[in-house]
Amino acid sequence: MVLVVAQHWLMPILAVDGGAIDLERANVLESVWPATWVTQVMPLVFFTSGAATVLSLRGGRAVDRSWVSRRLVRLVGGVIVLAAVWLPLPALLLASGLDVEVVSVGGRLIGGLLWFLVVLVILTALTPVLLRVADRLKGAEIGILAVAAIAVDTVRFGLGWEHAGYLNAVFVWAAVYAIGIHGARGRLDWLRGGRAAIVGAVGFLVLGAVVAFGPYPPAMIGLPGTTVSNMNPPSAALLALAVGQIGLTLAARAALTRFANRPRVARMVDICAPHTMAVYLWHTPAVVLIAAAVVGLGFDGHPVGSAGWWLSVPAWVVAAAVALAACVALFGKLGLQGSDAVSLPRVVGGAALVGVGVLVLTVAGFDPARLADVLGPLVGTWALVCGALLLGARPVGARVPRTGRLVG
Repeated sequence: MVLVVAQHWLMPILAVDGGAIDLERANVLESVWPATWVTQVMPLVFFTSGAATVLSLRGGRAVDRSWVSRRLVRLVGGVIVLAAVWLPLPALLLASGLDVEVVSVGGRLIGGLLWFLVVLVILTALTPVLLRVADRLKGAEIGILAVAAIAVDTVRFGLGWEHAGYLNAVFVWAAVYAIGIHGARGRLDWLRGGRAAIVGAVGFLVLGAVVAFGPYPPAMIGLPGTTVSNMNPPSAALLALAVGQIGLTLAARAALTRFANRPRVARMVDICAPHTMAVYLWHTPAVVLIAAAVVGLGFDGHPVGSAGWWLSVPAWVVAAAVALAACVALFGKLGLQGSDAVSLPRVVGGAALVGVGVLVLTVAGFDPARLADVLGPLVGTWALVCGALLLGARPVGARVPRTGRLVG
């Protein structure tokens, strides 16, 4: 999560030059794309999400509709709080005299980064099926998903059907999620030390080959102005990146475990881990607020990569960190908790509404520039709230019925 935040804070998307707003920052990737092979850690995020699913089953728990309901409610609670803040805020920023382009870009960015939760909602809803498939096929399903992802890319790049690529939001990340499931089941215990390092190296070599000889751009992220992106929509190249990152991580597992077991490190992890989702949800709003303040106060920017730009980076990161800490402190504890007493039809309907709601917010963002972009977040938030209610959501700290019928 530290790498995710650092990448989003340091990758310049919006530049201020003499008061003019420049949004086309694709040229930045021409020189920094090798760094994205390390900082683009979404493969590790989905890998650990799959592993965390299995770890949550310890103690005799079962993955059933109650488990799905509780997980979805936890995911959607923070998004509802985020939407409640950002529905009125763009209008207030515009009323204060802030440049409309800055507000629009900020609103789109805040919504756009919710794509991760769209995929996670889908995978969470499908987890009971994915677990049964993983236990039956013993990893063969990963190959099937990989072949499906390659087929989608063939259609996307071969026939020019760009929108077909969004099928890989499920195929690619479900494959990585499944690797995490097998890892937590102990089926990757043989992959350690030198073996894991070799697998990781092969993954990066394959990634280099498909970038050099295939249609894939070298950067593992996308920026405004890029014509082809490996992330939006996801490409099969991310599977090679996942193999590389997971292999090297498992090679370093023993050293990482010893480091994490140090008392001070363990305490820090215990303190920070519960706030991981809040950090993800609020790190973009925090930096948007800082950018709005910079532009509103009339500060000129520096050319990306110049000495002035590098000198401004520490101040930028500190200011964004302070804003993030304030956001997490104010809103991080607000959320929802689920219930065990939810029927299957309500879980299915609630999951569908939650997925649609997050998807609408991802596409529309919180951009007040057009009427459609004003209605989008309203519709998305309505779907989220209705879905959460169907899933039996209650405010954190409220008494939740564990058995019997739900009241209301």
